[in-house]
Amino acid sequence: MEENKKKLGVIVPYRNRREHLKEFSRRFIRYMERVDIDYELIVINQDDAKLFNRGSLLNIGFKYAENLNCDYVVFHDVDMLPIQVDYSYSDVPLHLSTHFLKTEGYQDKEVFDEYFGGVTMFPMEQFRKINGYSNKFWGWGYEDTDLLYRCFKKEIPLIDFDIENMGPLTTKALKLNGYDAYVKGRNTFKLNQNMTFFISFYPFENTYDHKKDYDNFTAFSIPGYDFSITYNSFCRYNFCTFDRDNNALYVNSKIKTNYSTNLCVVIDNVGDIINVYQDGYLIGQTRFFKKIRSYENERYFYLGAGNPKRDDLPNSQYPDYFKGYITNFAVYNCKLSENEILEISKNKDFKLNQNFGNYKSATDLELYYDANFVENYKLKDLSGNLNNGKIFNCEVVDLELEKYKRIKIPHRRDSTFALLEHKENGFYKNKWKFKATRWNQLRFYNEVKLNDELLEDDGLSTLEFTEYGVEKISEKITHVNVGI
Repeated sequence: MEENKKKLGVIVPYRNRREHLKEFSRRFIRYMERVDIDYELIVINQDDAKLFNRGSLLNIGFKYAENLNCDYVVFHDVDMLPIQVDYSYSDVPLHLSTHFLKTEGYQDKEVFDEYFGGVTMFPMEQFRKINGYSNKFWGWGYEDTDLLYRCFKKEIPLIDFDIENMGPLTTKALKLNGYDAYVKGRNTFKLNQNMTFFISFYPFENTYDHKKDYDNFTAFSIPGYDFSITYNSFCRYNFCTFDRDNNALYVNSKIKTNYSTNLCVVIDNVGDIINVYQDGYLIGQTRFFKKIRSYENERYFYLGAGNPKRDDLPNSQYPDYFKGYITNFAVYNCKLSENEILEISKNKDFKLNQNFGNYKSATDLELYYDANFVENYKLKDLSGNLNNGKIFNCEVVDLELEKYKRIKIPHRRDSTFALLEHKENGFYKNKWKFKATRWNQLRFYNEVKLNDELLEDDGLSTLEFTEYGVEKISEKITHVNVGI
């Protein structure tokens, strides 16, 4: 069969978004009139009182596409309107939702390395090979994360994507176990002046705590209303502090995998702004209209925990231990320039208590730890200020890293979509909007990734649903009402 004669099944999962569906159907059909592709538009409406289950609806749509003799399918969200999209056949799965026109008044759609949702194309046989989507992610999120993992486990063609590990590739490191390991030092930091904090660390991939709504893996903190640098269960690197009225001030990275990285936090008390850099580049800033909360009454700061003394406090106040490696930590009583931040972030050869390249602030160090310098189970303060860090339950290990961390990402075909106005469903105001997303996250990381049998016992092979009616809306559109 010629490639352009292959039949496409476009599967749209749907519930209670009539205006979106009306606009999508009209715009999609108009768009497809310009291309020579034989297609069927299959709308699967979840007509029951259960939480929305996108994965199951797409599996059901796939079954109908089989009955319509489709050769490949595109799983298509109803709020994504094609502007410049190539829907022609591919013999490998493709992620199509790569670019979006900005919708005024709404956050930009975030597209990250391992994103595999929105609009996704599969040849029929390869979708069968991975046993389809999971049927067990209810509400919003993680069915597409699970889908990519299924492709990886079934050796479906994916792309090797390399992320550069920052810092020396061969060095000493503190290895923290995630439950009782940390470093304690004297808190001498005066946050009412210009300051810079710099930390190099490598979080491990974690399982998550079912007792909590989300997890923070704290690399550095001054306790109280924590002034902290973390990696969290939203897969974001985060800085957070509070003003004098206890309003949160935070900066999050985009969604990123765990790798050897560094964060640099620059407090500008003249401009009333905090800039946060990752690997030498600005990732965000936050302004404070009231002064930063005073932390001078906190006697200690910690590496690897929010505050170990929280062990006996309620679940919402866990110490948030860090699991992974920490190699360097430095504090300056000045603002580093952007050129200096880039220099120390890319540095693999020099210690920070000496100037090199564009870095000129060695004499402004207030504190400097390097895991290569441990004496009597303490991190030696290389700034000369004698603020050695007391180590608790950490291993001092020889760390050897590859130049790059390699991950698997989908093949992509550059496409552009317009977004219909929609409410944010996932990460919203530094938390999950819906509890069901947290449950889905716990299932994926704590169960699926630890037990591959769950991939075999969940999907097309175990799909169950009740058909309430099939309506042929037009020559190209079929509506199916189902209960799951």
